[in-house]
Amino acid sequence: MTKNLQRLARRVCSISPLPLFALPLLLALWGGLVYQVGQERAAATRDAVAASQSLARTLADHTSIILRQTDHATQLFKLRHEASGARLSLAQFTRPQGLLDSVLPSKLELPVAVTDATGNIVDSANGHASANLGDQLFFRTLATTPGDIALVDTPVLDAASKKWMIRSARRLNDAQGRFAGAIVILVDPTYFVDDYDRLNLDEHGALLLVARDSGDSVGRIGEQLIISEKLDFRMPGPPTRAPEEAEVTPPLDATPRIYSYRDLGRYPLLAVVGVSRAAALASFEHRRRVYIGVLLAASLLIIAFIALLMRQGRRLRRSIRQAKDAQALLRAAHQGSLDSVMLLKAWRPAPGMAPEDFIFADVNERAADVLGKPRAELLGQRALPLAPVLRDARFFPRFVLVMESGQPLEDEFELALPHGGTRWVRHQIVPISDGVAVTSRDISARKRDELALQDNRSFLQSLIDHLPVLVYVKSARPENFGQMEVWNKAAEDITGYAAANIIGKTDSAAFPSGFGLHDDEDDRAILAERGVIDHQEKPLRLQDGSVRHLRAVSVPVFDERGQVEHILGIAEDISQRRQQELALRQNQAELAAVNDASPLGLVRLDRERRCTYVNRTFEAITGQPRASALGAGWTSALHPDDFALMHAALAQLRRSQTPFQSTLRWLHRDGRLVWVSMKIAPIMVDGGIEGYVGSLDDITFLRESEVALRESEARLRTIADALPAMIAYIDADETYRFLNLAYEREFGLTGLPALGRSVRDNVGAVRYGKVAPYIARVLASETLSFEEEDIKEGLERCMEVLYIPQIGEDHPQVVGFHVMRQDITVQKREKQRLLQLAQVDALTGLSNRAGFVQKLADAMHASRKHGRLMAVMYMDIDRFKPVNDTHGHGTGDALLRAFAQRLTQTMRATDIIARLGGDEFTIIMESISRPEDAAVLAASIVHAMQLPFELDGITVHISASIGVAFYRDEDLSPAALLQQADVLLYQAKQDGRNTYRAAAMVA
Repeated sequence: MTKNLQRLARRVCSISPLPLFALPLLLALWGGLVYQVGQERAAATRDAVAASQSLARTLADHTSIILRQTDHATQLFKLRHEASGARLSLAQFTRPQGLLDSVLPSKLELPVAVTDATGNIVDSANGHASANLGDQLFFRTLATTPGDIALVDTPVLDAASKKWMIRSARRLNDAQGRFAGAIVILVDPTYFVDDYDRLNLDEHGALLLVARDSGDSVGRIGEQLIISEKLDFRMPGPPTRAPEEAEVTPPLDATPRIYSYRDLGRYPLLAVVGVSRAAALASFEHRRRVYIGVLLAASLLIIAFIALLMRQGRRLRRSIRQAKDAQALLRAAHQGSLDSVMLLKAWRPAPGMAPEDFIFADVNERAADVLGKPRAELLGQRALPLAPVLRDARFFPRFVLVMESGQPLEDEFELALPHGGTRWVRHQIVPISDGVAVTSRDISARKRDELALQDNRSFLQSLIDHLPVLVYVKSARPENFGQMEVWNKAAEDITGYAAANIIGKTDSAAFPSGFGLHDDEDDRAILAERGVIDHQEKPLRLQDGSVRHLRAVSVPVFDERGQVEHILGIAEDISQRRQQELALRQNQAELAAVNDASPLGLVRLDRERRCTYVNRTFEAITGQPRASALGAGWTSALHPDDFALMHAALAQLRRSQTPFQSTLRWLHRDGRLVWVSMKIAPIMVDGGIEGYVGSLDDITFLRESEVALRESEARLRTIADALPAMIAYIDADETYRFLNLAYEREFGLTGLPALGRSVRDNVGAVRYGKVAPYIARVLASETLSFEEEDIKEGLERCMEVLYIPQIGEDHPQVVGFHVMRQDITVQKREKQRLLQLAQVDALTGLSNRAGFVQKLADAMHASRKHGRLMAVMYMDIDRFKPVNDTHGHGTGDALLRAFAQRLTQTMRATDIIARLGGDEFTIIMESISRPEDAAVLAASIVHAMQLPFELDGITVHISASIGVAFYRDEDLSPAALLQQADVLLYQAKQDGRNTYRAAAMVA
């Protein structure tokens, strides 16, 4: 208990409280920001509503002033018209600088009309319509109202365009005070919404005048005029909206706005103004962004500070958990490593004894694959019995040595494989507590490359040493001018001077005066002319005094700066010149033929990565002629997207001197995209890179085949997962290689690594025991189809299973088999139900003729198999037709049902009763001891049927006649047996009915 409390305390202490402190702080800061932003948003919205309310008030005031002036104009016309005895005309009233201009702005030019008492227009101006107004409500109101009042309404003038006007009308009287007509002035409401400067709206602001009585509206947004009868205004009010804010539905356009309105009071109009929400809340949005930016900076600063503190805390805790973390890191590293890693603990027969084996403390998956066993089988087991290869002197003894000495070992060696062949392994053994950690990596590819490179170097050195010509190289650098650097074996043989005495010396120090290869004039000429000097014949005096005549060529070798770096000398014995030239040409031709016949494209680069040679295969793969590939043009056919990869790899190759291998794309001259596996290795001379050799392998077909295969596999997987059937493929080792989604769900394998596991592991030992015989048969090349009965989630199911063997292409044996499982429970039940329905008589519920024939065949088969006696009774109802004719078919059917019920009560429970049709019945009696038992039952039936039948108030008297036939193992068909019973039934009827006749049994 104390240990548990201590462990819990350590865990609690290991959790840093800094995040628990920082999280509430950040939540509080951001919560405060959200609250402040919400408050400021509400305040900004209220200000916007107040602004729109002020604008709506301005619009309402301006509209009211014009309408009052219009009202004054009608009153002025009434006074002057009545005073003049109805002689004042509208032309006089509306003339410039006249009466109308004295009360209204002259620019309006409002339509004006004067009517008589019947509503006919007798005078008009400025385009007023000439229709009769007598039937309109305002005119009748004026006619019936004697007072001096002005009526203002909003009629719709054009239903198509929805154009409406504000109409101001006033009653006109004659000299006796009677109604004499009316003065009518129309005001276009668009005049009030055209004055944007007065209201100082933003470019997206909306200005509307709405008629209260009809809902018609006119407005303007920018230069767009709006006339509508569909707008609706709601005032939601608090708490969701400000009290003066209005909501317009449907929206005028996609621009969100804040609306407010003003009632014109005495006039049936509403002034509505909407300001753009974006413009109204611009200042708030700027402040919100500033707040968020400041708080983000503060949050990042807090997080950074907390992260710094947590980092320091982690450093402190890391020292406490160093051993445990190191072990966890080691386990994670070796599990994810590309190397095979094993952690081995020493195994001793007894404490204090020398280790005799090691136990697998841990292995990664790659090591388990190398050992050829699942990782789970290796953990905790002794190593030598499971991996006998570890007994080798390169393993177990070294493990013990490293563990005891504490000194790691590292080695590279060639390991023979059990199935043949070899593999190069880089092996590293590191001591751990009472054991070792073993890391192995397959370096076969690198080793082969190194050996190939060494072979190439050896080949080149051997080639130089064994050339039948004298080859030497002198330095042309100022610091060691004339110093000999290369002196081949032919030079030793021809001159008699050993390379050990020549290399590193100047020719003046190595050779005596007058020696033919010591020629200062040639060296100076090479430095001055930077050209080749060819001596067709040059005498050479040897140490023994003899003279040989050589053909000597001195060639300047330039460095990357274009300066002469070396002087290459090549000389040959003239006496053997022709033979040597022929051999050299033959060797060159063979080398070119070998290179051109190679299936790989070959390219050689100098130290500056300029191409100096390509073979014909390179030309065929890349589509580049040799002439265009030489120099810097060898990469011109490289895909543009792979240029950076190639140049980066070459730069890395120059730094690391490690061969580069990758898959690149080349653009062939015929337009094809060619996939190439390319490998480039450096040519190392004296520890420096003198050039590069590369090989190209055309893998386009392989690449396309792999892509096509993956696409095909993906399509097949999609199709297989979409099928309702369970599909799997199992190889000859009874290991799953494929299974679809339905199969995974059936056996509960969803999310589990089912592939690569055996049938027993995936389906369990019980189910495997059931299917094992079928697996053995299908692996023996037999196609199987069978049914399985099982129970899942308490329900009985029937599965149809199909096993199809897979025959190998190269070998005629079975390499695996396909599995298809399908739930046919519903189909099977339906089939049984239909079969039962097809074999049941609908009237009596007994078996019908089809059911009887099937059951008779089954009973005769069982009788033959077990040698048991059985009987078949064939009967019909005596005098059934008179009952049917007298009382009707309904009574006849009721009699058949009652007869069947009484017959069932009379017979044994094991007997099978059937109605063949009409009034004919049959009975199958299986497993009777003797014929007399059937005769007794037949007599009982005859007696039972003599009793009267009560059928819905009708009493019916009938009787039954029966024929009884017997069967045990005779060669007799069901139809023949039934025919025997039918013949005996006929005898019973001939003998007066109401009786039975049984066949005689032969002992």
